[in-house]
Amino acid sequence: MKTLVINLERETARLEHMRKVFDEQGLNFTRVKAVDAKLLLPEDLKAGRTGKPRFYELGAGEIACFLSHRKCWEIAAQSEDPYTIICEDDIFLGENASAIFGDESWIPADAGVVRLEACRPKTLIGKAVVSTVAGRKVHPLRLAHAGSGAYVVSRDAAIRLLRETTEFCDPLDQFLYSSEEPATGALEKYQMVPAPAIQEVFLRKDKLLGSSLLDERYSVQSTGKPRGVGKKILREIGRSRKKIARFFANVWTYITTENMWVRVHFK
Repeated sequence: MKTLVINLERETARLEHMRKVFDEQGLNFTRVKAVDAKLLLPEDLKAGRTGKPRFYELGAGEIACFLSHRKCWEIAAQSEDPYTIICEDDIFLGENASAIFGDESWIPADAGVVRLEACRPKTLIGKAVVSTVAGRKVHPLRLAHAGSGAYVVSRDAAIRLLRETTEFCDPLDQFLYSSEEPATGALEKYQMVPAPAIQEVFLRKDKLLGSSLLDERYSVQSTGKPRGVGKKILREIGRSRKKIARFFANVWTYITTENMWVRVHFK
């Protein structure tokens, strides 16, 4: 099973980081030259802004990210291997990751995509455990989730993703894991728990590698911060109420459905 790592030509520090991370696990990867947002043509921008977005109009960085993953799907679609691992160049690997990256026998037979990364927000997964590997469990993924730092894609899924994304308008991660997207809704998606990979932004405060894409997202979605003590108090009260509401909603989901809300940890 081949592992592809997306890396911009000018991001030499990130490439060295990935070499170090993979060498520590005795793993190899193939570098895929990322699409540079600074070099996008007008037709590229148009392709990434065709249709009605469910979130926001994509910036050049988001479009370049999507196109970079499409390059990986092209490789996966033409590969002799039934599965390919795709990684971005800011991830860290957990213990025994080599058992996961070096063997495909644990992958569910019907899997289109298997998410391998951790993330701070909770996500909805099925209670059923469909496979196990290296002390980790694989569950059905029920809800779209942020992050496209590390995932497995099947050859058949890659072919379908390529066919359906000559034009697009949503962020890659939301598109890839959403059950509402026509292109991905029918794909069987899974989440590994605990996750063997995590992006730097979710792992540590001193973000040495940085993320221009994250900065772009914040600038696009920003609506301004409340000012003043009164507004701060109201905001904190609102947060507390939401936490309580989420707690009871999570308990209700666990009791009444075959799903559960979990925070996928990195190990």
